Amino acid sequence: MIRINLLPVRELKAEVARRQELTIGVMCFVLTGIVMGAFHIIQSSRLSSHVEELAGLQNEIKALNSQAKGVTNLRKSIGILKEKLKVIDELGKKKTGPARVMESLSSAIPPRLWITEFKESGGNLSISGMAVDNQTIAGFLKALSSSPYFQNVELGETTQVEKDKQPTLKKFVLRSKLHYRLPDPTPPKNSRRKPVRRQRRKR
Repeated sequence: MIRINLLPVRELKAEVARRQELTIGVMCFVLTGIVMGAFHIIQSSRLSSHVEELAGLQNEIKALNSQAKGVTNLRKSIGILKEKLKVIDELGKKKTGPARVMESLSSAIPPRLWITEFKESGGNLSISGMAVDNQTIAGFLKALSSSPYFQNVELGETTQVEKDKQPTLKKFVLRSKLHYRLPDPTPPKNSRRKPVRRQRRKR
C-alpha cells in the first residue's frame, strides 16, 4: 500500500493563502492611502484658493478703508446725530409731557452723577450712567421714584470702573416705566355743553 504525505501540500496552500491575504491587505492599505492623499490634495487646493480669495478681499477692504477714512468718520457722526434725532423725534411725537419728563429727569440728577444713555421703547425706560459712589446712585433712584412720570424704578446693575487698579466711578443701569401723559384733572368740555343743547331743543 502506497502512502502519500500531504502535509507539505497543506502547508503550501496555507502559505499561499496567507500571502494572498497579506497582498490584499497591502493593496487595501495602499488604495486607502491613495484615496486619502487625493482627498487631502483636493482639500488643500480648495483651502489655498479660499485663502487667496480671502487675502484678495482683505486687500480690497484695506484699500477701501484707506480711501474712505473721512467718509467713515462722517458716517459715524451722522449715525450719532440720527440716534439723537430719533430720540427727539420720538419725544416730539408724543402729545404731552416730553418737556416735563426731561425737566423732571434733569432735576433728579445729583451733582456727581452723569447720564450716558437714555433709551425708551413702548413705555419701558433704560437709563445708563456713571456716579462717584452708591449713595449718589441711591439718591438718584429715590428722586426718580418721587416723580409721577417714572414708575417702578429699579436698579438693574452696578459695576466698578477702575483705572490703574484704583476704583474711580460706579457704572449703573436703571429701569422703569415711563409715562409721558398724566391724567387730566379737569372735567371734559362735552359735559358742560349737553345741558345747553337740551335747552335749545325744548325751545
